[in-house]
Amino acid sequence: MISLSELSKQLSEPSKPFDSWQPTYCGELPIVINHEGKWFYEGSEITRLAMVKLFASVLCKEEELFYLKTPVEKITITVDDAPFIIVDWRFENTAQGQVLCCIDNVARLWLVSAQQPLYVKDYKGSKVPYLKLPNGCSARVARSVFYQWAEKAETDKLGYFIKSAGKQFYLS
Repeated sequence: MISLSELSKQLSEPSKPFDSWQPTYCGELPIVINHEGKWFYEGSEITRLAMVKLFASVLCKEEELFYLKTPVEKITITVDDAPFIIVDWRFENTAQGQVLCCIDNVARLWLVSAQQPLYVKDYKGSKVPYLKLPNGCSARVARSVFYQWAEKAETDKLGYFIKSAGKQFYLS
């Protein structure tokens, strides 16, 4: 049986050393990620998934601003809410038990764990779960995924939760 750390390593993209990069700030780029997780350049949607994945691989959030960050330049972009949306999911069995594996709108896989927890915040007047991602980013859980999780959720005196990696993550 595979361990949680092995599964996480298999699913993760090559990590980038954002913390060690000290690039020059180069201004703002007219890229907007809308509330649906769609990427736009000067008002036109970027439809090439490979291009979106490339940009997503260098996206980070620092002090409430989103940047595309490389070793030599750092450019501000606009993000309406969370830059990514959790659009699908599955459970994976590991040596540490069942782990919730989430798939975002750019086809990346993320494990719900203490390092990447679910948290709840207000979105358009409703309490909605988000997944904490590396480099200050997050992914809002799509309504359809939330409803699927609600069917599997357990409850206690604090509310409804879903288990992953031996921990409880509350949905509301």
